[in-house]
Amino acid sequence: MATTTPTLSEDELTSLLNRISQKNTVQSLIILDRSSGAIIRSSGSIAAHRDSESLIGGYAGMVWNFVKSAEEMVCGMDGQDDLKLLRVRTRRHELVIVPDPRFILVVFHDTPPV
Repeated sequence: MATTTPTLSEDELTSLLNRISQKNTVQSLIILDRSSGAIIRSSGSIAAHRDSESLIGGYAGMVWNFVKSAEEMVCGMDGQDDLKLLRVRTRRHELVIVPDPRFILVVFHDTPPV
């Protein structure tokens, strides 16, 4: 049985990103092309930063390499398994990274004080 990848129209994608952006803890969003790591879209405080192009480009490269490494690890553990979600938490931020067959969604959250 063949599975198909659901596709989102531009309006549906914009609506989804707007809903995610409205969450209180969400600082920024970056969408990367799955195959190349190219930046498709960015928004939020990172995109508004004075040096946003180089900052977003740096984050995009790091995230894309991290996803590729995590996929290799998952495939090495079980060749039939897929990477679905990554969470990285630092003192300042939490990144939620969602790999999709066509793109990689990166959501930057504020980290609440412990």
